[in-house]
Amino acid sequence: MEIGRAELGRDLVHALRTGPFSAALHLAIEDRGLRLEEIQARLAAAGVNVSVTTLSYWRRGRSRPERPDSLKAVHLLEEILALPAESLLAQLGPRRPRGRWLDQPPPGTIDIDRLFNDSGSVAKMVGELDRWMYHELTRLSLHDIYLVGGSRQEISLTCRQVLRANTDRVSRTVAIFSTDDLDAFTQINALRNCRLGRVRTDPSSGLIAAEIIFDRMLAQGDTVVLEYEFLSASLTATDRYYRGFSTPVSEFVLEVQFDRDAVPARCYRYERRGINAPDQGLREVWIGSMHGAHLIASDVPPGIVGMRWEWE
Repeated sequence: MEIGRAELGRDLVHALRTGPFSAALHLAIEDRGLRLEEIQARLAAAGVNVSVTTLSYWRRGRSRPERPDSLKAVHLLEEILALPAESLLAQLGPRRPRGRWLDQPPPGTIDIDRLFNDSGSVAKMVGELDRWMYHELTRLSLHDIYLVGGSRQEISLTCRQVLRANTDRVSRTVAIFSTDDLDAFTQINALRNCRLGRVRTDPSSGLIAAEIIFDRMLAQGDTVVLEYEFLSASLTATDRYYRGFSTPVSEFVLEVQFDRDAVPARCYRYERRGINAPDQGLREVWIGSMHGAHLIASDVPPGIVGMRWEWE
């Protein structure tokens, strides 16, 4: 039944670790170079009958295996595709909820409202723009550059993301920015491989959320590199920046660049499981001769990773 334990591709290894099931299955099939008809025939030879249409639906994220005979098929798929035992089954988690529970986050994710102080506002804005944000994209890499001005105020945030589609016909994502200066105007600009769609703001909380529309429609497994920026007119001193992750991310890079006239005395990196959770992994970060500090985090779980600094 097995085709041999061939080496797994990097994207496949990541998908088997972070999911979702559809992306892991799609990449495994691509990695092994098998047609769905071949897979169906091998399943049938082992006594499990699954249609090509069903396999296609599983692969594209339109449905997922849940019945006992379907789960047996997934176990056999791991053998056929030469995957580690239970690596696909682990992506399924508990049986998918029905009815009123459909808005709950999938296994391995957290609610986005756990990442912001004004949870009601951010959940409402994101819900209006991207109801399926947990399912459609895997965030492979994020790189944030946060600029701090000579009066210790935030100047801008430039974001670069590498995303992979988990299903067909994915065309957009959502970008969120939060400022402590409620009187400041914030502008968002699309820089590379994208354009702006709908924008939602909540002046009472300093939140802005915007659709980032890709320069092309993505099919399952396709990737895109995006770059966009937030420009802030804040006059308030800032003492931290963090990125919240509702889903796992393979790599996160954060650079904080300080003006030469506003270099803090100390800078620290920290992690949290949620906005109100205690700090974890707190340690000092070196501020270089060009007045910048950075951190790199790998295999980031859902939660918060950021830096904060002391001016005196």
